[in-house]
Amino acid sequence: MREIVWKWGRQSGTWLYILLAYPVIDYVLRKILPIPVVSSLWDDGLLLVLLLFTFLAYWKGTRDMPAIKHTFAAFIVYGLALTVADMANWDASVEGFRAVYQYMIAFFIGFYLLRDTEQLVTFLKVLAAVGFLAAVVGVMQVVLGVQTPQSWVQEGEAVTTRAFSFVTSPNVLGSYMALIAPVAVGLAVTTANRRERIIWWIVALTTLLALLLTSSRGAWIALAVALFVCCYLWNKRLAGYLMLAGIVGLIGLYFVPESTPLIGKISNRIFTLFTPEYLESSMQAGRLDRWGEAYDKMRLEPLFGVGLGHHGGAVGSRHFGTIYTDSYLFKSIAELGIIGVIMLIALIATTFRYAVRLIRAQAGKPPFFLLLGLFGGLFAVAMHNLVENIFEVPFMSLYFWLFGGFLCALYADQAKEKRW
Repeated sequence: MREIVWKWGRQSGTWLYILLAYPVIDYVLRKILPIPVVSSLWDDGLLLVLLLFTFLAYWKGTRDMPAIKHTFAAFIVYGLALTVADMANWDASVEGFRAVYQYMIAFFIGFYLLRDTEQLVTFLKVLAAVGFLAAVVGVMQVVLGVQTPQSWVQEGEAVTTRAFSFVTSPNVLGSYMALIAPVAVGLAVTTANRRERIIWWIVALTTLLALLLTSSRGAWIALAVALFVCCYLWNKRLAGYLMLAGIVGLIGLYFVPESTPLIGKISNRIFTLFTPEYLESSMQAGRLDRWGEAYDKMRLEPLFGVGLGHHGGAVGSRHFGTIYTDSYLFKSIAELGIIGVIMLIALIATTFRYAVRLIRAQAGKPPFFLLLGLFGGLFAVAMHNLVENIFEVPFMSLYFWLFGGFLCALYADQAKEKRW
């Protein structure tokens, strides 16, 4: 038994599987079997172990990181400079730095520890399986009528029960499902095994249902945009038809009675956005008001922001009593300033650029739809951060940067093969 444990423990893939099960493990350790110290620090220990494997892989020099490494280096140095710039609020600055940068480490872990496409397929299957579990729990909450906390139900809406599973909130679950659904579709289309294909289609449909039941408008829109982009990469004409179908469907949805099961609630949730009541409440104490506050903070320090952990997130709330901005973009604008936000956007955009080049090079080959599905999920998460603080949630930030690192690793391998 000891030899088996030692054998598995020496493999980086074992620890990556544990990382992929993050939301389940974290929920169990925090809510069901809380263990002092372990419950709050287990993820830090896991990242340290994976960093050790990452350093060893880097030392062997099996893979060279492309030009994104320069942007990463600049962004890290910039963050350190912001941290030491406000010594009067050192605790908040350090905690704010950790909240932004700690989970970005997963990019380097993914880049250096991925072996090949076959291993990526295995990781995606584990990711989809864990996501399916979250989706089932979320669907059952709605079926059983589990009451949603009032803070997640907006006044005047017909929705009173929203799926939130074992993650932070309905909006986080919505973003999670927007990540998993395209991945499951990619697995279903790629596999040649009929039984597996049926399983992955069930996973895809279940996660889409859970996404609908979260009533997360931001996640719906983010996935719709990601779907259009994926279709555009695959077939431009199909993307045009998809946009036309979306417009027609939206118009038809407007005339659906609110009493219609599920569809009526979706219609109410979407078109509430365009009511004077919503606009007024949003301007007074909602998203628009919070975005305006973040923008005003940036105007005070346009280039460098007010400092890490000083506004709009969990750290700012604890140390300064600021409210959540409900937008990671606006939170970053306030804390990082124009320079920092440009660097952050450049990192995400470069990751996607590498991913698109990789996908186009795989056109007509078996991995094409798998990579396209993963790209679509990551793109949806990035889009959702425009209206939610999704990167404030540890496992969502980890997933994004880890799989972004995986895609960049495959891109680097492909570029190396072309040079040879």
